[in-house]
Amino acid sequence: MQPPPMLVNCGHCRTPLQLPPGVRSIRCAICQGVTQIADPRAAPYPPRVDHSQPPLPQMPAPSPYNHAPPGPPPSAHGRRKAVICGISYRYSRHELKGCINDAKCMKYLLINKFRFPESSILMLTV
Repeated sequence: MQPPPMLVNCGHCRTPLQLPPGVRSIRCAICQGVTQIADPRAAPYPPRVDHSQPPLPQMPAPSPYNHAPPGPPPSAHGRRKAVICGISYRYSRHELKGCINDAKCMKYLLINKFRFPESSILMLTV
């Protein structure tokens, strides 16, 4: 019985790559980047944990998705509010084309056809 295939993420575009046994590097078919594969036997041992002392509280790592868009938040007054999301999944193999343009067109439609105040529309694009 063969061991299950090992997966690593491309060091350039983060696409999952399946490693053949014994390889030292692999070329990504998506971005053509070469990812070097380290020998796991050469990795240092993890540090020993001292269980006699209580662990220090750790702050969670900041998420790259927790940032607010530039500028003031949309107006909280009035009845009409909108959040428009345009997500293109850039640098992934599932990248979508035209998402940002679609979001801009939706904003235009809300303002000019449905008379939304521009200050009541929040645009989130990536």
